[in-house]
Amino acid sequence: MERSLIHIDMDAFFASVELITRPELRGRPVIVAGESERGVVTAATYEARAFGIHSGMALGKAKALCPAAIRISPDRAAYSRISRGVMELFAQVTPVIEQISIDEAFLDVTGSIKRLGPARQIAEGLRQAVRDNFQITCSAGIAPSKSVAKIASKLAKPDGLLEVPPDQVEAFLRPLPVGSLWGVGPKAQAALRRLGIATIGDLADTPDALAIRALGSSAGAHLLALARGQDDEPLAVARAEKSIGTETTFDHDLPPGEEVRRAVIRLADKAAWRLREAGLACRTVSVKVRSADF
Repeated sequence: MERSLIHIDMDAFFASVELITRPELRGRPVIVAGESERGVVTAATYEARAFGIHSGMALGKAKALCPAAIRISPDRAAYSRISRGVMELFAQVTPVIEQISIDEAFLDVTGSIKRLGPARQIAEGLRQAVRDNFQITCSAGIAPSKSVAKIASKLAKPDGLLEVPPDQVEAFLRPLPVGSLWGVGPKAQAALRRLGIATIGDLADTPDALAIRALGSSAGAHLLALARGQDDEPLAVARAEKSIGTETTFDHDLPPGEEVRRAVIRLADKAAWRLREAGLACRTVSVKVRSADF
């Protein structure tokens, strides 16, 4: 039996959750970010995105692009609470769920169709249930593979649904930009551009040896398969949380030395406290530094 997978992704999740208690802000440019001018945008409504604002952008730059944007501080407890509720809704449909982030998941509904109807009907029911229970919207992609379902849900945004039947996978993929493939980042796109490869169809038609030489043996073979609609990767069900992180944004640039060391220790202590609260043991502490274009 051909698989029926649904990828569901919440629309502007953090911003949408904030608007649940601020309905008067719906339809306006809203950004979720900390108070510091050196902070970064965590999320933005589609009205704010229309000005070029996106997550990871420096708050100061976002304000310059849209001075009328309304800033809201993030409420991470609310995001976690809503996420858990949404995933519980999904679990009522199928036990085969791979949650890949706080606001998106894959569902294998192959075994649910006989009981609940076609995959499209299941996806529409879930989208309505999310809307009714949590006052937020989500988009869904339906396909026989994870990679195609994810592309479809992205194209359906915001608040839409796109189904790609098995016999239409190749026709669906071929005209899309090669960057639409899950796993093709800027570096891979640059390598493919040098070969004149712009679309997924171009990549699908590329000789294996040429693609592998440009992308490497593992990545090249994998991306060629995806471009040709060959993806039977199973869902990774019920993955245990393996890490807990903490973050902060500093009001000024930190020079190398003691101040950086103290900041790392503070963050590590905060992460260790969260691990203890969750009943987990700490084995490794890693530090990542992210800079923004100020």
